[in-house]
Amino acid sequence: MLTLILLTSLSSFELKPIEVPSGISCSQLYDKIIYYVKNPNYEAGNNEIWIQGFYNKQPVGGYLCESK
Repeated sequence: MLTLILLTSLSSFELKPIEVPSGISCSQLYDKIIYYVKNPNYEAGNNEIWIQGFYNKQPVGGYLCESK
């Protein structure tokens, strides 16, 4: 099971469990369904991230891989 940590606001998140199909790993599924967008406001030293991962237009804060 792949569980995405989706950021819903600055102080909250949602967990999105996704079944991992047989034949691929959890991290391979993550790499397949997450896309990245560069932050146009990023400058060295401004404490902003330079790139953000997204799933269905929602920012991703991380993920967990679980085995049954």
